[in-house]
Amino acid sequence: MNWSLYIWTFRLKSPLHVGFHKVMHFFSTRPYVPGKLFWGSLTAKLTPMLGINDYQKVGEFLKKAIRFGYLYPYVEEKLYCPIYTEDGLRFGSLSQNEFEKKFISSMASAAIEAESLASEEGMLHEVEFISPYTIDDEKPVFIRGFVWIREFTENRFKLSKNNNKLIITHNGQVVDFKNSLANRFQIGGERKYGFGLLKLNKLDEVSSNEFNGLSGKWCEKDGEVCISINSDNPIWSHVLCSNNINIKGNIEPLVGRDWESDKGAGRRLTSYGLFWSPGSILCEDKTFKITEFGIWEAVD
Repeated sequence: MNWSLYIWTFRLKSPLHVGFHKVMHFFSTRPYVPGKLFWGSLTAKLTPMLGINDYQKVGEFLKKAIRFGYLYPYVEEKLYCPIYTEDGLRFGSLSQNEFEKKFISSMASAAIEAESLASEEGMLHEVEFISPYTIDDEKPVFIRGFVWIREFTENRFKLSKNNNKLIITHNGQVVDFKNSLANRFQIGGERKYGFGLLKLNKLDEVSSNEFNGLSGKWCEKDGEVCISINSDNPIWSHVLCSNNINIKGNIEPLVGRDWESDKGAGRRLTSYGLFWSPGSILCEDKTFKITEFGIWEAVD
């Protein structure tokens, strides 16, 4: 299988809303980017670049060729990843409150009726977002994380490494992964208002099996990407709840929109189950398998 690890960093060029909870008219954001958002955005961009009209097939190909990690705010060589402590949830050196003051803002808006030029009833809403500049000192905000990519061929799709370049081909169409596909795209919510614009800053292959700034070591086992993390260290993805894991932190349900055969993308609401949230602390040494959307499952 021969998976290779890469670290990629994106400059946040506009506000980023990653859907989380909705309370009344208020839409809160996650403080990080799950892997599924990257898979969906790359699928949406790659499909027309390959000159085909089958988003489902392109998405299935990317699921098998790439394993996505979660991405976190990154400013001045500091990665702000959540961790649960005795003093509550922290992000790097910041408390949750300090983190939100530095990175999180919101914007209120309302739909307007064309005839009366008044706001439509019930259409006022406020959207929370990760700011493209730190709120306290106006530093540019990046998001950073890890991604595993392998050479893979299936159904006339091919991802290959050529002179250190990652190339995707299909029926003669050629797409450079770094310079064309991942260089610039949108993710998250409110994209029609310009939210979620990312520009690739760096994509570098990592020769080590360790992670700079995050806990654990990775290896390839039975064709899958696995991560081993020692006790008393945090997880940095959602982990599927099971009886064979000793961990403390926060549990939440994950729900997403998937492909509906009769209606298309995003039309089927799917519940994936209960998961431990990123930042939860392991109470034992544990190894996890990374699944298609960057979600972890305990393997022993």
